[in-house]
Amino acid sequence: MSKTSARTLDSQQLLSALLAFIVMSTVGGLLAAGFAVPFVGAASVISKASLEFFEDLPDDFKVLEPSQVSVLRSSDGTEIAQFYAENRIVVPLSDISKNVQNAVIAVEDQRFYQHKGVDPTGMLRALASNAAGADRQGASTLTQQYVRNVLVEAGIRSGDPTKIRAATETTTARKLREIKYALTLEKTLPDAKNQILEGYLNIAAFSPSTYGVEASAQHYFSHSAKEMSIPEAALLAGLTNAPGAYDPVTYPDLAKDRMDWVLQKMLENEFIDQAQYDQAVATQISDILHVTNQVGGCASAGSAAYFCDYVVGEIQNSELFGKTATERNQLLLRGGLQITTTLDMNKQKAADDTIANYVPVGDPSNVKGAIVAVEPGTGKIQAMAQNTTYGTDSNDSSVTQISFSADSKHGGIENNGFQPGSSFKPFVLAQWYQMGRSGYETMNTDPTTFPAGNWNISCSDDSYVEQWKVGNANPGEGGSHSVLQSTAMSINVAYAKMIQQMDICAVTDLAAKMGVTKADGNPIDPRPSITLGTMNVPPLNMANAYATFAAHGVYCKPIAINKVTDHSGTEMAVPSADCSQVMDQTAADRVALTLTHVLGGQGTAKNYALAGRQAAGKTGTTEEMDNAWFVGFTPQLSSAVWMGHSEGTKAMNGQYIGGRYYATMYGSDAPAPMWKQFMDTSLAGTGAEPFTQVSLGAAQPAQPSGGNARRASGQVPALPGDAGVQAGAQAAQAAPADQSGAVAQADAVLPAGQVPGSAPTAAGRQEFTSNLSSSGSGGAAATGPAGGNG
Repeated sequence: MSKTSARTLDSQQLLSALLAFIVMSTVGGLLAAGFAVPFVGAASVISKASLEFFEDLPDDFKVLEPSQVSVLRSSDGTEIAQFYAENRIVVPLSDISKNVQNAVIAVEDQRFYQHKGVDPTGMLRALASNAAGADRQGASTLTQQYVRNVLVEAGIRSGDPTKIRAATETTTARKLREIKYALTLEKTLPDAKNQILEGYLNIAAFSPSTYGVEASAQHYFSHSAKEMSIPEAALLAGLTNAPGAYDPVTYPDLAKDRMDWVLQKMLENEFIDQAQYDQAVATQISDILHVTNQVGGCASAGSAAYFCDYVVGEIQNSELFGKTATERNQLLLRGGLQITTTLDMNKQKAADDTIANYVPVGDPSNVKGAIVAVEPGTGKIQAMAQNTTYGTDSNDSSVTQISFSADSKHGGIENNGFQPGSSFKPFVLAQWYQMGRSGYETMNTDPTTFPAGNWNISCSDDSYVEQWKVGNANPGEGGSHSVLQSTAMSINVAYAKMIQQMDICAVTDLAAKMGVTKADGNPIDPRPSITLGTMNVPPLNMANAYATFAAHGVYCKPIAINKVTDHSGTEMAVPSADCSQVMDQTAADRVALTLTHVLGGQGTAKNYALAGRQAAGKTGTTEEMDNAWFVGFTPQLSSAVWMGHSEGTKAMNGQYIGGRYYATMYGSDAPAPMWKQFMDTSLAGTGAEPFTQVSLGAAQPAQPSGGNARRASGQVPALPGDAGVQAGAQAAQAAPADQSGAVAQADAVLPAGQVPGSAPTAAGRQEFTSNLSSSGSGGAAATGPAGGNG
């Protein structure tokens, strides 16, 4: 460079410095006068338009609470997951080490305690230094930086990018607004310096993934900000300028240089002495770095991830948490909510262990399994488990974010669950008892063809009227059987004859009142074949519906949240279970007692009675053995077990699942023993409660086959005391079995005359499909034949 050009450059630098001095002197005088003095003599430096804009700025500045982490907990307070847009833990200044307070002041605003929000001396020094070509220096005070962070935060929360740009753009207008707000803030806050320092230390980014000193200290040092040493404080304070560029995990050498520079500033400003400086400078990054990575969202919830996703669905779908979806999402990610859920960690572990025992994650069979449990009378979801890992991986079928237990609004499959087979029969039984009919009424249960004209469907035209040919799974199920026996043995023909004698719409309406509906919430289609579970339903809805029987006819919506408090500790309203009596109490108690016979005598789940306590339930199996269920309950707990293929219909029999070979896959083969293991473990240590003992009604003459489906049934007299229960037990013991005695296999819906194990004829298969079809299938994307039994 020539001497002439050097002299020219020096002149330009000097001129810039002089102009900066004039500007800052003018602005400094203006600021000192509190914006009240006339703008005399400054027209050549700042335009009149800029002055008017400056004077028109609002006097108020809203101190916005910074975004905070929301925490999801189980019913006993165990943390399940965290949610945040910015990983931040807000703490008071008293819980922040003085070391980090001093370190931040030393590098960001050495005159913090001397100025009134804006520092003309610092501005002039920075401008002169920058104009002279030295290292660029910032001129913003901590107060101004805090203002800028708050304005950016407000823009992010509102989803308005123009507000974010207005808070960060390099313009005179932005700087003037920031100055005015800084002055106003320091003037109006009662304890301005401490409040501003606390606010800054909680809102600023101190790492690429954390905000505020508390979350950052937990991340880098695995302890609180209150415990930070001098070198730790210097490391953290050095990151605010560029958290990614100086990240000690990725760039330890740059972070060390930055830390030492902060320590030098702390020494110069007498925050530390020479001995402390020497000791801190000798400290290596590896000596103080102990990283803890916190993953947000349900992916961090482990086996409770699908329950966690259900809770998120509750918040995102409820206007209690905001009028719009955006507001609700912002509240979850930024509102610092403390969410106490209904999840019982002991029952969740019992469900996890049971799943792992029978159908572990990644089983070669690719069979999926789910267990979900609800508390009767409250609707509280207490466990939700399945044999998959929560996440997304298109190449691994054991990884999914889809919940097999829940409906689509809460992360479940879109086609509303899986076919329940004969586990739907209790809804027909419930309506039977609501009509005043008896559990001891008998009927001929030989395979029967029901003419289309025999169905009573008051809520529909003739579109659901159909001829229906119904057979049983075993030849021994023909003959004469009572309702009690037919329930225990899961006899198809008996239940077809029962629904023939009632308005099918009454059954679908009752099921809807108990939460078993189509995906849109409307009652299921009133087809005769619903008797055998040809529609889809999520396991949670089945467990919760059965809980209605346990609760004497009181239905409660499933709930997952016990309590929510906001960041200030104020309790918020949460979704209600809206418990109500949806069916006659005596009828519900009769259903419960009738279903106890499934677990005893010659019931389909006779080998899986619970240890030391009364229980009730029902098996369910679909035609191709592609879905198998057991839904059961005690007075304290109701649960559903489902097994199948989530991606479509595929038989589960004739293969190894979880290391066990299954020649068949009825509800009694795997779901029933799984249910027993889960329930025995979950209820261990709790008192055994019996069901209410009521009569199941008086014995009635056998109804004629194909009787008048449209006649009204009168109320039948009841037997006193426990006589009905005892008679029912005797009747169940007398139930005939097939030649092999395998009445527990009375599960699959077969065309008339077909025996288990044989292949149906083409004509029989076609007739079966046409008679029971139109309900979809149990798989997420399958459209195969419907039907099935328990």
